[in-house]
Amino acid sequence: MIYLVIGLFVAIAVGAFLRQQNKSTNPENNSQSQSDSEELAPVVVDNESSLDLPDDDSQNEGGFILSARPVTDADTVAGATYSSHAPAGEESPYGLSTEPKKKAQAQSNLLRWCGRAGSIQINNIVVPGPVVYWSNGECATPEPSCIDVTLPIEFPKQGDPLPAEGAESYAAMSPLQRGIYLTWLSGARIQPPLHICYPTIWLYGIERRTIIDKLDLGLCINEAFRLLPLMRWEALTENIITFITWLAIKIWLPDEDLLNFCSRLSVVPEGLLDILLNSYANSMLPLPSSVAFTVARTSKHLHRENDPWLPHSEESLQKFTPIYKELCKGGLILAKPQDILKISYTPNNPSIKLSKKDSETVEVPDFFKNLTVFKPLLDSWEVFLTANKQAEKLPDLSNIEDRPDFEGFIKTLRPEGSELPLLSTLGNLGRLFKFKVSQDIKLTGKERKAIVDTAQVEGWQIVPDLGISGRDYHWDDKILFLELKQGTQLSQNYRVASFMLEFICASVAVDEDRVFEPLRQRINDYFPLTEDDNIRLESQKPLNSPTQYGPDYYGEFLCAWLSDKERKSVRNLLLDVVSFLPEFNNNPEVNSIACEVLKLREDEEIPASELSKSPKEKGRDVLKLMTLLFKNN
Repeated sequence: MIYLVIGLFVAIAVGAFLRQQNKSTNPENNSQSQSDSEELAPVVVDNESSLDLPDDDSQNEGGFILSARPVTDADTVAGATYSSHAPAGEESPYGLSTEPKKKAQAQSNLLRWCGRAGSIQINNIVVPGPVVYWSNGECATPEPSCIDVTLPIEFPKQGDPLPAEGAESYAAMSPLQRGIYLTWLSGARIQPPLHICYPTIWLYGIERRTIIDKLDLGLCINEAFRLLPLMRWEALTENIITFITWLAIKIWLPDEDLLNFCSRLSVVPEGLLDILLNSYANSMLPLPSSVAFTVARTSKHLHRENDPWLPHSEESLQKFTPIYKELCKGGLILAKPQDILKISYTPNNPSIKLSKKDSETVEVPDFFKNLTVFKPLLDSWEVFLTANKQAEKLPDLSNIEDRPDFEGFIKTLRPEGSELPLLSTLGNLGRLFKFKVSQDIKLTGKERKAIVDTAQVEGWQIVPDLGISGRDYHWDDKILFLELKQGTQLSQNYRVASFMLEFICASVAVDEDRVFEPLRQRINDYFPLTEDDNIRLESQKPLNSPTQYGPDYYGEFLCAWLSDKERKSVRNLLLDVVSFLPEFNNNPEVNSIACEVLKLREDEEIPASELSKSPKEKGRDVLKLMTLLFKNN
C-alpha cells in the first residue's frame, strides 16, 4: 500500500513539472489559446439539423457550410442557412482552414438565405417567408438582391406619391423604395409590384440560389410560377418563362405541374413541350388528349399562319378530344427521336459570372426536328378549329316566343355546363324583345330601359351599363350578361368605376390581361368597391381587353355633358391611374390622347393642388360629376 501512495505522488509531481516547463517555453501560444476559448461564441445547431464535418482532404478546399433552421431573428447568426459562396476560413466563424490558427473574428455580414418557412426581422418589422438572401451589414459576397438589415427603411404614408424610378439593387434603393419592397415581400408577393425593379431584384436571388448554391430548385420554380401572372412587363415575363423552362427541364417537372403551367401560356417554349412528350415516347401508349391539345395549341412549330392562338379552356379540350381520338385512331404514338436539343440559361443577375465551361446547359430529346410525325395531330387541330369557328356564330333568335323569355334566351346562347360570362350582342337581345333591329338605327332610351328592367327581374346585369345618358348604343354592340341576385342594386361607386375602367382601357389601348388586371385593381384606390363589385369588374374583361370602342367614342358625350373643369377632373384621374404602370407613367402620348378626346389644352400644367390630391379625393371628384350621367336606371 505504501508503494502505491509513493507512485501516485511521483506521477502528480512529474505532471506539474511538465506543464510548468511548457508554459515557460510557449507563453504566446498559451495566452492565445486562453483568449480564443473566452471570445469564441458557441455554434447552435437545431436538433433536427445535421452538421457533417469534412474530412482532412476537404479542409484544403476552403471550408464547409453550416445548415440550421430558417432564420427568425436578423441578429441570430447560428439560425441561418449560408450561401455556398460565403467566405470560408478565417473570414467565417464556421470555416475550416489548414492555415495556422489566428484570433477568430465572427463576421455578421455573411450572405444568408431565408426560405419560405422562415422570416426576417428588421427592427420591429417581420417579413415572413421572403425567399431572399440577407446580411447583417454590407455583404462580403456581392449580391444585388441581398437585404442588408442595417440599412434604413421608410414606409409610404397615405396619399404620398410613390417613387417612379427604380434601382439596380437593394442597397441602391432609397429608404422609401426599401419600405415598398419589404411591404410587397411581406404580402407574400401576391399583388402586382409597383415597379419592375422589385421583382427583378427578387429574381436575382432566385437565380443565385439555383445556379450557384444549387439548392431549393423545387421551391424556386414554384415561387417563379406564382410570380408570373402578376407581371405586366413583357421583357421580364419572357425572362421568367425562360428561367422556368430551364429549371423545369433541369428537375424534370412532373407532367401534371407541367401541363398546369403550359395551360397559362399562349406559346410554350419548345423545351417544355419536349419533356412533356418524352414521358410517352417509346411507351407505345397513345398521347393523352390533354397533352395533344396543349402541343397543338401552343407549339410555334406546329402553328399555321392563319390559325388563331387559342387560350386554354376545359370546354375547348372536351370538344377537341373526340376529334383527336377519331382522326388519330385512338391517339398519336411517338418514338423518341435521336436528335438532342441543348438549352442553356444565362442568368440576369449581374453578380453571377459563368464561364463557358460552367454555363448551365440541359439536354432534351428534340421532337420537333421532324414535323411529319405530327401530321395526324395537325389534321385533328384543323378540323377542331373549323368546328369551333362555326360554333362561335351567334344563333338566329327570330324563332323565340313572343314574350321576352330570358331563360330560353340564355339557354340558347350559353354552352351547357359553362359558368363563364355570356357574350352576345344588343341585336340578339333586341330580337328577343321584337324591337326593330338594324345596324343603322340606335337604341332609344325607352328600349334600353325595357331591356335593363327585364334583365334585372330575370336576375341578370347587362354590361356595359345601358343607362348612361348621352351615350350612343348600337345593335351590333357586344354585351355581357352577368348574374345578379334578386333585389341587388348596383351602387354608383361601381357604375362610375366600371365606366372609368372602360374609358381608361380605351385610352391606353389595352389588349392584354397583364395590363387590364393591374388597372382593375388600381380602380379600388379611387372608388370604395365591394368584393362583388370587383368580381363584376373582372368579368367585364372580354369587353375591355381589347376594348370595342376608341377613346373618341367616350370623349364625344363627355364633352357634351361636362364642363372644362369637370373634364379636367376626369383627365386627372385617368393619368393618375395609368401612372402606376411603368409603360404609361409620364407618357406624353397618354396625356395627348386624353387631352385630345376631352378637348383640353395639352400644354396647360396641372395645378399643384390637383397633383397633391389623394386617389380617394380624385375619385370623389369624378363620382360627384359622373353620377348625373346615370339617370336612366
